Amino acid sequence: MFLVILFNHKSIYYDGHERPDVVEYRKSFLDEIYSYEKYMAKYEGETMERIPPILESDDKEVILVTHDECIFYSNDGKRGVWAKSGELPLRKKGNGRSIMVSEFLLEECGRLKLNIQQHQENPFIPEEVRVYLQPGKDREGYWTSEHLINQIKTKVIPIFETLFPNCIALFAFDNSSNHAAFNPDALVANKMNLKPGSK
Repeated sequence: MFLVILFNHKSIYYDGHERPDVVEYRKSFLDEIYSYEKYMAKYEGETMERIPPILESDDKEVILVTHDECIFYSNDGKRGVWAKSGELPLRKKGNGRSIMVSEFLLEECGRLKLNIQQHQENPFIPEEVRVYLQPGKDREGYWTSEHLINQIKTKVIPIFETLFPNCIALFAFDNSSNHAAFNPDALVANKMNLKPGSK
């Protein structure tokens, strides 16, 4: 069984943390997360000792699985450079080529992946959930909701069920535009024509 939580919308930034609707959403979000907390393990002390939840006979442990996407550029790095006295440093223009990484993380084991022995015992299940994409029109395209759904169906769920067969995954995603997916034939206002005709 899987639960999915989407965080609040991502759009142009402005400080609206205390707007009434934001305060109300934050309260309902925290109440919902709190309702699952009693089914989750806790980690305490300097050694982060695992304290399992106290469950009833028909309850299952809930494990929070968070998703993260990052883009790394070839010209990332330190801004300071060495140059001869009186000469200007030559810097590359732009960010350079990039690579996008999509990963799932949890407190229980860090990155969601199988170790070598678990993978040998389950050879038809991928070893890890991490996915790479070289973004760009002339490369592998751009990361879409279809990429994310495929990653979840073919990698995340099989690996999670192998590692935690009697647990429930509680997925947490930020609400990027890629995660706000619609069916291909859905009526979406910003894709509609203002006048009749065309597509």
